[in-house]
Amino acid sequence: MSYDDRRIEVAKAAWQVIVREGLDRTSMRAIAQELGSSTGVVTHYFRDKEELTLFALEQVFENVVEGMKACAEGRQGIDRLEQMIFAALPLEATDRADWKVWAAFLGYSIGREYLVQEHRKRYDFLRQIICQELADLQAANLIQVDLDLTLEANALIALVDGIGSSIVICPEQFSADQQQYLVRRHINALLT
Repeated sequence: MSYDDRRIEVAKAAWQVIVREGLDRTSMRAIAQELGSSTGVVTHYFRDKEELTLFALEQVFENVVEGMKACAEGRQGIDRLEQMIFAALPLEATDRADWKVWAAFLGYSIGREYLVQEHRKRYDFLRQIICQELADLQAANLIQVDLDLTLEANALIALVDGIGSSIVICPEQFSADQQQYLVRRHINALLT
């Protein structure tokens, strides 16, 4: 197993502990136990808990971005945007673990400015992707031409964040159909 593969395996063990115990109770020892190894093995790949959790967060973020790209492939217009946004939602029970890690990291970032900046970088990247999709829709005259695209991208991100955060706390709050309905309703308000 390569060094990078092993780091991902350690990060997956960290996700399991974070989802089960919460980030504040996640320790290098607990991660090592989840992995079935010693703490020394974990610290060989990550200096400390913060480096490991930041790597775990990056893996969650990459999963979302890859999912968005995969959903966009071969699609056009409004359907493309909808499918990209759907990819970021916790539509399946398996998506909820990623959302728990994301939410735990958000809370853990409070008071840690460098971690807040890490989140900002990821949100900026998502905003750029969505703004580009909206600009393409505007150029195709599919959505209103007088929209503030940054504001609309932020609104879509906030909608996804709100749904995802709600489901972390109360999984039965929104079914997959209801999640998709809310996104479609927002996007439909942008149409020409």
